[in-house]
Amino acid sequence: MARMGQRTEDVTEPPRWAWLWLPPLLLLIDVVFRIADRPLYARLWLTEEGVLENATAALLLPAIVAGVLILRFRALLPGLPVRVWMGLTFLGSLYFAGEEVSWGQQWFGWATPEPIGRLNDQNETNLHNMSSWLDQKPRLLLELWVLGGGVLWPLWLRWRRLAFAARHWAYWIVPTRPLLLTAALAILVKVPERLRDWFGLPIPPPFDMQYSETQEFYFAVFLSLYLCSVYLRLRRLAAGRAS
Repeated sequence: MARMGQRTEDVTEPPRWAWLWLPPLLLLIDVVFRIADRPLYARLWLTEEGVLENATAALLLPAIVAGVLILRFRALLPGLPVRVWMGLTFLGSLYFAGEEVSWGQQWFGWATPEPIGRLNDQNETNLHNMSSWLDQKPRLLLELWVLGGGVLWPLWLRWRRLAFAARHWAYWIVPTRPLLLTAALAILVKVPERLRDWFGLPIPPPFDMQYSETQEFYFAVFLSLYLCSVYLRLRRLAAGRAS
């Protein structure tokens, strides 16, 4: 949304509330809800059909819409590798959202087709329960991308005081600084679980959350902010060339 007196085509980032206030607020709501009413939290939050799973899929919708709009302006992207990257990010977001709700099975409750059920560990209409190559491996790649591209790379660019012009591939590939908070939260929410698994450190309440699902939630927020940021910059570039 444009600020008062600002032209729409000048907006190059999602609104401040989306990248500064919303990510930590969502984590705060999770913790407070868990403290206030643990049984209700477990019923509404922690099931396959719960708030967290559905919110993750819902928050990927802006990424999917932005991905489609980016394809509209793909000719403005500098080179085939950047276009391929944006296409893969869009398809990855679509896959992520579809798998999160078993491609609608969680909403509409259809029976899993028998050929899929025989291959699926949980008898669901999805792919990620069939093989680690469709679950843990893509998740690891996404986590490494969020850590490297969303946290370390922007911090390094800021430290070196580097910036890129729109004709440079890194201008489009590297997540912008407003995404840093969401990327950091996506990495940090998994740290307590890893400390527990690696060193046997106990996790006191109320920090004993569903770490993998919470991390997936922040991955969804990150992907939506990332693709929306790319689309907004492409829209401004297209408007500048048309004027």
